[in-house]
Amino acid sequence: MKQIRMLAAVALIAGTFAIHAEAQSHGTHAAPQVIEVKMTEWDMGLKNLTVKGPVQLNIVNDGKFPHALTLEGKVGGKEIEISTPVLTAGQKSVLVVNLPAGKYEVYCPVGNHEERGMKSTLTVKDQ
Repeated sequence: MKQIRMLAAVALIAGTFAIHAEAQSHGTHAAPQVIEVKMTEWDMGLKNLTVKGPVQLNIVNDGKFPHALTLEGKVGGKEIEISTPVLTAGQKSVLVVNLPAGKYEVYCPVGNHEERGMKSTLTVKDQ
């Protein structure tokens, strides 16, 4: 009888471990790639960039004028637009995005800043 209980306990522990391992393999997500973005007058601080998987943009306005960062493109055939608030000199913002593969425009939507050169492209590749 002791042997049956011991085998049952071992089977229960092994089964629990297998379920836990299966949940972990499906539930893990890659940590976002961290990109520092230092915006100044007429420079996004972000050159054309290619990433895989999620990305975290740590944005700081190192300029004198207000700036913001807008990311736009198509996801599932629909236009998306993600923006930070307008940042005054020294202010910071963080954007964490997990976008499907594709090209996304990144620019400063304040005044004519985009036309003055504050634009870039973010390319997301499949993981």
